[in-house]
Amino acid sequence: MPLGHAFRKVCGPSIEDCHFLADRWDGKGWVEDEAESWVVQVSAGRMYALKSQVGWLTGLWCSPSGRVYVSQGGGARGGVHVSLGQDPTAPQWEFHPLPLLAMGVWGVDDHFVLTWGPRVDKREDGMFRWDGTAWQSIPCPGEVISVHGLSSTLVYAVGRKGLISRWDGSQWHTVPSYTRAPLTGIHVATRDEMYACGGNGVMEGSIYGWSEVVESPGMVVDVTKYHDDILVAGEGSGLLRLKGNRLELVEPSLPVTSMDSRERLVVATPEELADSLDGKVFRRKPLSEFVDLTRDIPTMW
Repeated sequence: MPLGHAFRKVCGPSIEDCHFLADRWDGKGWVEDEAESWVVQVSAGRMYALKSQVGWLTGLWCSPSGRVYVSQGGGARGGVHVSLGQDPTAPQWEFHPLPLLAMGVWGVDDHFVLTWGPRVDKREDGMFRWDGTAWQSIPCPGEVISVHGLSSTLVYAVGRKGLISRWDGSQWHTVPSYTRAPLTGIHVATRDEMYACGGNGVMEGSIYGWSEVVESPGMVVDVTKYHDDILVAGEGSGLLRLKGNRLELVEPSLPVTSMDSRERLVVATPEELADSLDGKVFRRKPLSEFVDLTRDIPTMW
């Protein structure tokens, strides 16, 4: 049976200069702790395999310095892998074990990185903060799915049961939410403009409060602001744009699962990576390039 392959998450300024998570499995059915997770760097348009393992790598974040943080939430251990160099031909990693199944990672810079997930040493959700030297446990506002912010004193977390919570530099403040549905994406543009999305649609907010803008026709998993457009990842329906109180279809051929908007708009779908300067015309990098990269590498299961 042919092997299964899929892109999952992407971060970076373009599809010619980025990192992504991808999966490879036996083709019968993806199982998180039996499939391979891969970290791949694209440099000058060429793919380089940086890391692979059996066990679920759940998220990645690229800091402004170029360092890469990858969360691990499956297998026999949980924690964060941190890249020690930027040469894709000689990858170096350091694993930081933590007492939680890390389900995501995000940061402001190399002195403020957050990871979160269920604790393995107690029956509660946990969160740890990296200060550039060590990880420290901090209070967790709930079952967090996604985090985004502008600085170490203005960070928002969203998650299950409609969770929206703001970090002020020392503690979390849970704010009223107009849904009990899971919120899966958050983007903070300014103190007065931020967006969250989830199973029921898109919400708009500020430091003063939140309100529902529009219901979605299906599941939406991520949201970002690129130039003046609010773009929403419709996992089954394609790339969407928020216009007033409605969602309009931008590109139906891109069932987006992950987005970044540092320079170009960069998106991942299971079958493609794509980027755009204007949110209309997209360059594309097909999954076949990842398949070719890993073709002669023996499977690990």
